[in-house]
Amino acid sequence: MDSKKAQSRLQRLTARAEHLIAQPKLLMARLSQARMKVIHSNRRELNQVRSELTLLIDFALDLTRGEYQAVNVKTPVMIIAAILYFLMPLDSIPDFLLGFGYLDDVTVITFVINQLREEMTKYKAWRNQRGDHGDEAP
Repeated sequence: MDSKKAQSRLQRLTARAEHLIAQPKLLMARLSQARMKVIHSNRRELNQVRSELTLLIDFALDLTRGEYQAVNVKTPVMIIAAILYFLMPLDSIPDFLLGFGYLDDVTVITFVINQLREEMTKYKAWRNQRGDHGDEAP
């Protein structure tokens, strides 16, 4: 999947992400679900973005808790949309297809990380300054 398709898929999830952001308890539950999926997935395709995806989940958790606020208005929506895409078992390439299931997820996650590179760098610096390494449970 190319970046244009990744962008198109994310745009479709934007409304769901905005709706979820307005419901912090539900959002925290979805983020917890995403974290568990990352932890329990042993799929090789996911290995290339596992740490970045974990960082996106931590970023979303800190935003939801109100602990980190130095972001562009669109950043939380993009992050949540990417996480929602990751949680969808039947997306462009269903997750259960051996060897292929997470390829589209990797593309979407990579696209979001590339779009948010500057925001991610600022967030990492903030976390490092706090001594936070993402080990807390949601």
